[in-house]
Amino acid sequence: MKIIRTVLGDISPQELGFTDAHEHLIIDRDYVLVQNPDYRLDSVEKTSREVKTFLDAGGKSFVEMTCLAFGRSAKKMMLVSQQTGAHIIASTGFHRPNFYIDSHWRFFYSVDQLARIMIEEIEQGMDENQYNGPLIDQTSAKAGVIKIATGYYVIKPEDEVTIRAAAIANQETGAPILTHTEEGTLGLEQIEMLGKLGVAPQNITVGHYDRNPDFFLHRELAKTGCYLEYDTPSRRKYFPESHFVELVRKMVEAGFGKQILWGGDLSRRSYQTAYGGQPGLAYILTKFIPRLRDEGFDEDVINDIFIYNPSNALCINKK
Repeated sequence: MKIIRTVLGDISPQELGFTDAHEHLIIDRDYVLVQNPDYRLDSVEKTSREVKTFLDAGGKSFVEMTCLAFGRSAKKMMLVSQQTGAHIIASTGFHRPNFYIDSHWRFFYSVDQLARIMIEEIEQGMDENQYNGPLIDQTSAKAGVIKIATGYYVIKPEDEVTIRAAAIANQETGAPILTHTEEGTLGLEQIEMLGKLGVAPQNITVGHYDRNPDFFLHRELAKTGCYLEYDTPSRRKYFPESHFVELVRKMVEAGFGKQILWGGDLSRRSYQTAYGGQPGLAYILTKFIPRLRDEGFDEDVINDIFIYNPSNALCINKK
């Protein structure tokens, strides 16, 4: 049986609706805020107000990629979901090593220990307080996806440990793996490494790959059968949105339209309207999708990217 695991419980894939497949709604603690205070998204009231703009525009669900020991708050995610009616799929796993202090407990845990933590977060409940170690304050909110990350053309030994742990957790729970790639590099290497550990490409979504909008590379990655998550629209510091439009057009024409997901990745106060920033979570619905229509994309393609592909890619095959 296929289900989607949200912080308030399991739902059917048909209930997921229009989905932002990579977002950050709550970041309220840990070393990441020391590095950049703009990451502080700690207000349930403001985040709920921001989420409602997305829902009012036609959205329904989020994949919350703020992972273990990265400022995640399961309790606040539950409150946002309860107050707004949005489905929130939370993540376990880890980001890149540079987002953690050198003495952080994650660097001293074995593959098996990290795997058990991820499995418990998916099957029993996520930890609320991850300062001194995991599962100190276990909540009823369960994680629905597993996060891994690699750097810019480098997979560090610490990354290999968490990747191996993520593969074990995937095999035991059926939860899909969503990846961070730095500047759209090492996507194929991620698929190859996870494949050798028993993870099927169909259970992997490679993230941020449109940061490197080279159609040839995207086509080769899609040939493996994985999903690709794109998230540069609205953040023009990377490149004009026309690059993204043409990349998606080529991918659809090549037959890979059913393997694309979209995420906002608006992980800063300066990106969210409730905190005084721009463009806001509703941008993709109010600005970008109208552009896609004007650029000639039909409703079937749009619905695949934002509704049907996420409902397939984010499933847990419940035993």
